Amino acid sequence: MKDRVVLSVIIPTHNRSRYAIKTIESVLSLGESVEVVVADTSDVDELSGLIQMLPQSNQVKHIRPGVGISVVDNFNAGLAEATGEYLVFIGDDDFVTEDILQVVAWASKEQVDAVKFTFPALYYWPDFSHARRGDEYAGTLRVTAFSGKVKKHDAQKAIFEAVQSFGDGPMNMPRAYLGMISRVLVLRVIEKYGALFGGVSPDVYSACLISSEANQCFLVDFPVIVPGASRASTSGQTAEGKHVGKLKENAHLGAFKELQWDKRIPEFYSVPTVWSYSLLKAVDQIKWNNLQVNYARLFVKCMFYHHQYRKQILIALRYHFQGKTGVRMLWQLPVALGKELFWLTGKAFARMRGLFFQENPAVTLESLEDVVQAKAECSAYIKQQSYVLAESLTGGSGR
Repeated sequence: MKDRVVLSVIIPTHNRSRYAIKTIESVLSLGESVEVVVADTSDVDELSGLIQMLPQSNQVKHIRPGVGISVVDNFNAGLAEATGEYLVFIGDDDFVTEDILQVVAWASKEQVDAVKFTFPALYYWPDFSHARRGDEYAGTLRVTAFSGKVKKHDAQKAIFEAVQSFGDGPMNMPRAYLGMISRVLVLRVIEKYGALFGGVSPDVYSACLISSEANQCFLVDFPVIVPGASRASTSGQTAEGKHVGKLKENAHLGAFKELQWDKRIPEFYSVPTVWSYSLLKAVDQIKWNNLQVNYARLFVKCMFYHHQYRKQILIALRYHFQGKTGVRMLWQLPVALGKELFWLTGKAFARMRGLFFQENPAVTLESLEDVVQAKAECSAYIKQQSYVLAESLTGGSGR
């Protein structure tokens, strides 16, 4: 490995070696200036032997932080081992394209400390299954339109947008997970807040802290990081309708040994409640006086999609009406309800339009067995379409 590591790609993983080894292999093809940090909490170490079989295994740091630790602790452990000038966290079923090295070179030159990417390309592993569409997506890479443009991004404004759409996750906030941040920014965040990752969703929590401290943030509309979805992933479980349950019975939250749930959030496990809890913990950290969290958006989502937990929803709602946020909730709830209905109507209309007019804006590349194949096909497609990200980075940064 070269002495200077320009990029660290950190891959947290747990009991998913068959996906992770392919993701590691795809990242190593980027070259010697990239290191891979694998933070592995698997019950059985299956990755060590597989990694040693790779030609560039000397570029991989495979750490075992401990079995049974939380995903937040695992993310922080992976971060501690990374030495790159820029850092990218990806899931163990995702991949990055070669264009990321151009982004790193440009970001280093321009002293950019956070890059938010769009995701015009998505990869579905062969075992992916959808609750309504079955295996329609399995083994495909789907690419939608992208501009290739690079423009300045207001990270602080993104925090206000996230708390107003409470329950929708990181929204427009720049991220460490599926985003890119500088080591300088990471050290600044750790010095001020103690750790980059927290809450119960390391992605959402860190996105808020990153957004609060980022001085130079840009948005890149290009398939640089490509999220993957497999049957065992969060996205795969969500697509099958399985990513919800009682708080104390959930394996993800069970790793947080001393977790004290926030009474402002309905006490059950789901995507919006986990996201909201984590964002709230980060908001409590940054202590911006002018931030007003729109709790009504979360409650409407919970009532719409997880009404089986209405008891927990009503307990949290009662807590708000007994406190300072109760009066605000009186007018926020009907507004939030209207917005959710409007969104659902728009989504249904778009689906019907696609059926009747046979509109399919996505290009679908099929029969892709893993991320190594998907990365090769994605790169070939980009070249075929004559997209050149370097031109936007040098001349179209929007400055």
